[in-house]
Amino acid sequence: MVTSAVNASLEAAWNDCLDATSFATHYTAPEFFRESYFQGMEPFAVLATDGTTIAGVITGFVNGRDMVCGHAGSPRVCVRHGTDSDEVGRVLAAGLCSHVPPSVEFISVYTWNRMPGFETAAFRSRRFAAPLGTILLDLSQGTGRLFRQCSEAGRNKIRQAIKAGVEVTEMNVAREFDEYYRLYQHWCEFNAAACQPYEIQRSVFESQGNRLILVARHYGRMIGVSTFRFRKPGLIESAANVSRREDAELCQNELLLWRGIEWSVQQKSFSHFSMTGAHFFLQKFGGELHATYRYSLDRTFLRRRDTIAALRSAAGHLYHRLPEPVKKTARRLRQRRSEED
Repeated sequence: MVTSAVNASLEAAWNDCLDATSFATHYTAPEFFRESYFQGMEPFAVLATDGTTIAGVITGFVNGRDMVCGHAGSPRVCVRHGTDSDEVGRVLAAGLCSHVPPSVEFISVYTWNRMPGFETAAFRSRRFAAPLGTILLDLSQGTGRLFRQCSEAGRNKIRQAIKAGVEVTEMNVAREFDEYYRLYQHWCEFNAAACQPYEIQRSVFESQGNRLILVARHYGRMIGVSTFRFRKPGLIESAANVSRREDAELCQNELLLWRGIEWSVQQKSFSHFSMTGAHFFLQKFGGELHATYRYSLDRTFLRRRDTIAALRSAAGHLYHRLPEPVKKTARRLRQRRSEED
């Protein structure tokens, strides 16, 4: 297991593996250990080797009692073309289990495709389709064809933003970061989300070579910012967006995402653009709904985490099968209990 920045020879071998995979991302690359966001989060990587060749990579964090490798919209596993993915999965699973800290209760590994090698190591599998999983756009199709694949509503939103005078440019961090950070704080407060400290967020934005940051302005006023992270060659991912709710009628978020797609095509360095999700807003941009997988290992006594998850899933299925009047009553009772609390 790797837990810190690697030397030049290992970095070269690692990148050689990623160059020969379909889903190489910034967070599966050696630069993962230099990301400012991950300070104090115990990042790690497990490398499956075949002699001097690296055949597979996992990256992740130890977060309290959980070991987490990616999420449903952004897996953190890469497997070299031409290798036995089942065997690579088995080796990666064994590597994780042999180095897991005693305090960890639950391991989650997200993969782009099914990897039975994890199942042979007693990991439980779960498939994530829309609205989980992700949407992939094949960038080799070019902007014209990709635009035509957008829904009619999506195309109209993009045109509406342009007609309204919304302009999108790459961020000048030195000049625009403070204005962005005020917008970011507003967005976090509105969404009750944790806000990254000023110094860390600025450090991430100032890093070169793995991020695109686009700013939407309406007659000079900043109304939205979208960030995209990438590895060349490899995959570009939609990473984050902040905007003001009161400006939503300007459709800046649709235009920001479309400008990110256009930029990605122009680079000719990426195979696909990943939305890192598959909810309704993202479905307007066409592309392929790509199901991902989670392999999890419950290390608690009597696997209580798996039991709780199974009970919640069963309750959810039961709720969806109830008649609509019963659902309404249940929602009213839940709301009343919440208000009383």
